[in-house]
Amino acid sequence: MTASARPATARITVAMLRDRSLSAASLTQVGCGTLEQFAEKVAAQFQLPRLPLDSVDPSPELAQLVPQGLAEQQRVVPVFGSPQELTLAVCDPSALELFDWLARELKRSVVLVVSTPSEIQRAQRRLYEARPQPSIDNDVNVTKEELAEASGIVQNLFTAAVAQRASDIHVEATDRFTVMRFRVDGVLRQVETHPIELHPAIVSRIKVLANLDIAIRHVPQDGRIKLPGGTIDLRVSVLPTYFGEKVVCRILDNQRSALPLAALGFETQLLGSLMRMMQSPHGLVLVTGPTGSGKSTTLYAALNAIRSPDINIVTIEDPVEYQLPGINQVPINPRRGLTFAGALRSILRQDPDVILVGEIRDQETGSLAAEAALTGHLVLSSLHTNDAVGAVLRLAEIGVAPFLIAPTLLGVVAQRLMRKVCAECSEGYAPDRQELDLLGLPALPAGFAVARGRGCVACHGSGLLGRVAVREVLTIDDPMRQLIGRNASAQELSQHAASIGFRSMRFHALRLWLAGVTTTREVMRVTAA
Repeated sequence: MTASARPATARITVAMLRDRSLSAASLTQVGCGTLEQFAEKVAAQFQLPRLPLDSVDPSPELAQLVPQGLAEQQRVVPVFGSPQELTLAVCDPSALELFDWLARELKRSVVLVVSTPSEIQRAQRRLYEARPQPSIDNDVNVTKEELAEASGIVQNLFTAAVAQRASDIHVEATDRFTVMRFRVDGVLRQVETHPIELHPAIVSRIKVLANLDIAIRHVPQDGRIKLPGGTIDLRVSVLPTYFGEKVVCRILDNQRSALPLAALGFETQLLGSLMRMMQSPHGLVLVTGPTGSGKSTTLYAALNAIRSPDINIVTIEDPVEYQLPGINQVPINPRRGLTFAGALRSILRQDPDVILVGEIRDQETGSLAAEAALTGHLVLSSLHTNDAVGAVLRLAEIGVAPFLIAPTLLGVVAQRLMRKVCAECSEGYAPDRQELDLLGLPALPAGFAVARGRGCVACHGSGLLGRVAVREVLTIDDPMRQLIGRNASAQELSQHAASIGFRSMRFHALRLWLAGVTTTREVMRVTAA
């Protein structure tokens, strides 16, 4: 092939496709004289149809599927649609991540056609500029008066939630009302309602504060709000529902990220066991429990206990809830291909001493975490199991080999959060026979007095105010490593743990009950045998 023949057969590169000012020299390089010829060559190279867009008038409903900002940024425009399929005109068919993301978000297949950038730009004007764009000031369902009222409602809602120590704010639509609820001490309670006509304005106000797109109402969105004062953030999740969008705001107090382990209510013996694990130069430490049991707080406090300038600590989280000074925190992003496993592989090349993996969810992440612990790193992570012994079996169930678990696992902290008896209305009482039988006690030990709350203004009539952590800590010794290595049963592991002084969560919960800290119902709720 001669040098003069090469331009006519040269392949179009990704760099050319993404060049927003494609020069005449670049066109000539691939044997094209015009952008129309370039689009035809792109279509042929990617085996896609070529669509001259100037003769197409996209349906206005398509603007709801692909927001104008996204369309303009990515140089795409929706041209045809059905419940199962969306046809997208593009000038860069190599942007596969974008098209895969759209397919997942819209729950329909995405079909591509090729057009020139100028054709796409003109089609965007016909589609988006022919109709008023929703904004916080001209949303078709929201008046300025409603927006002003919604702004005050949202401000008061956030202030009340912080004052009442809520962990979550729920804003949800019914057929007649917008209902607002707080989760306090693990329990949801309704705090106020508003006419349903205000719901779009309330949601729009929260979206604006969270830097979300108020024009998108048919797909979930996630954002973050920083409240005045600098210590409290809100992690915002918006979800479409039948009557309107539901908003949940998780309240994150950054001061909690700096709590020492001693402030988390660890019993002295359990705290000593955990600190010995944290002082090990390598190994795997797990914190287990259901969602909302305080696992992240315990893990952050453990990192604070060993943090120093001469230790390289890196975390992988989904999402990063609290910012920790002096620690490198990596938020995972599955949509962009950054998973726990992928991030962990990269972090191992960053010379870490301590690694926090937010959660072990699958075999790949679990095996990589164990291998990292085996090769000289201290690895902390969380796992969803009911108890400490169950964490060992859970790792095996998801596919982590026993020969990796046995030598690397240092120990497991299992925990729950129990509600406490309200100090303002607490009263002592004598438990009856049925209550003692529920707890497995023959009688109330001498010298102990249990308590319950009568209900008062401070606890909103519940008799309970605040929460306390109840935990069990399993330390892995050499005989237990041998049991793990040969796939011993849960019963065998539990029997050995008991023989070396392990005390279950029920044992520690009963101690709190006997001290008048919590109630029978709470003990049964969090430590059901």
